[in-house]
Amino acid sequence: MIANIVAFIVQFGINFVLTPYIVRTLGSEAYGFIQLSNNVISWITILTVALNSMSGRFICIEINRQNTEKAKEYFNSVLIANTVLALVLMIPSILLVVFANKVMNVPAHLLSDVQIMFAFALIGMEVQLLLNVFATVYYTTNRVDIQAKRNIEGNILRAVVLVSLFASLPARMWYVTGTMMLVYLYLGLADVYYTKKLTPQLTIDTHYFSSGTVKELLSSGVWNSVNQLSMVLLTSLDIYLMNVLVGAKAAGEYSMAKTLPNFIQSFVGVMVSVFIPQFTILYAQKKKRALLENINFSVKVMGYVMAFPIGFLIIFAPDFFRLWVPGQNVAVLQGMSLLTIIPMIVTGSINTIYNVYTVTNKLKIPAIVWVVFGFLQVLTVIVLAQFTPLGIWSVPLSSFVWGLFRNLTFTPVYAAHCLEVHWSTFYKAIIRGCLCTAVMVAVSVVYQYILPSNSWILLVVAGVACCVIGGTINLFVVFNTTERSKLGQLLFTKFIKSK
Repeated sequence: MIANIVAFIVQFGINFVLTPYIVRTLGSEAYGFIQLSNNVISWITILTVALNSMSGRFICIEINRQNTEKAKEYFNSVLIANTVLALVLMIPSILLVVFANKVMNVPAHLLSDVQIMFAFALIGMEVQLLLNVFATVYYTTNRVDIQAKRNIEGNILRAVVLVSLFASLPARMWYVTGTMMLVYLYLGLADVYYTKKLTPQLTIDTHYFSSGTVKELLSSGVWNSVNQLSMVLLTSLDIYLMNVLVGAKAAGEYSMAKTLPNFIQSFVGVMVSVFIPQFTILYAQKKKRALLENINFSVKVMGYVMAFPIGFLIIFAPDFFRLWVPGQNVAVLQGMSLLTIIPMIVTGSINTIYNVYTVTNKLKIPAIVWVVFGFLQVLTVIVLAQFTPLGIWSVPLSSFVWGLFRNLTFTPVYAAHCLEVHWSTFYKAIIRGCLCTAVMVAVSVVYQYILPSNSWILLVVAGVACCVIGGTINLFVVFNTTERSKLGQLLFTKFIKSK
């Protein structure tokens, strides 16, 4: 957890500090292309995740059963399949770089920079794909501590090189993806080294390749690819649509507006990991009542925690953007950011419910439903952009409507179905989680009226004060006496006792 938090802070810190510099020196369009290059990689991983998402599990099982021959079969089959896939992906990658201005709106003065940036991003993706199977060594040998250390080292390396480039040379977009490519190469070589050191029995031998093994891995991981497709449609295709349908400048502004929502979503991922192991244990023990109590408690906790950033930013977003990217259209950035953040009042609360599908091993229907919602969202964006005057608002408005609808209907209802309880079981906890945000908004409104924030120091002080006041009130709004005691024990166990 500490390693993930450190990596998260470094990555967010780089984005937070460099974004206003890039916008100031290269323009808002440039920032949009940086985010778009990351999204393109997530699109390509739809093709690779089915094979690679399950390789660690199968190799780990065979190694720990002392079945070295079978483990080598999985290892070499994945390695060779990834190599072939990397060679195949080189063709569309080269075409994307060469014809970048044909598939998206690229201002003429940024074209060469964009092409180099995408080239580095795609090379980094190829490096990851080629060496992916070596990263299973940490999972297989239960040495995730080593993996955590190398991730921290990689993030520090990136920060040092990136800051050095921007400090000593004229600003270029490709510094961002170029340094990421360097990190991927460093991590990949470290994976190869530790594979030889910790699992010397996993040697490279093409005689162990098996097409049947590849098919087995693909059949096991296919729904992970479907889930990846749905995530692309729902969360990472939006900047490209904005670029193509509205323009490069609009895509850049939207990328800036999504920085805070992306930060919140990443934080959600860290928080959710605290609860999931207990869900799995209780489900395995067939303790249905205890499982339901834990799920409802997790929804309340997530609603309580997510109220801090969401409630505060709903009111203080204009101050944040005014200080962070001075000179930009604060009203537009605030509006797009809020349209993305507000659905998180619900989605942040019920994020742990998503994992009920995994715990109960019922992934097929959610995967299909999310893909359908994804296509509906994309279709809505295209219709609004082409046939209405909404323009730049088409993308965030579509995400707002479909995000709320999806997570107020299907997500909690199907989770209840998976656990064989009444369809409305989780709505009470969701409502309480939403109340947390309402309290935080009210506290922030009062504070801003009394003490406006026109500097970073005053904004930070406002955030701390509102969180303390709103958090204290919400402890009694959302949790009963037993739950407050349980929350205290959880915090003690995770953050104090662990030290």
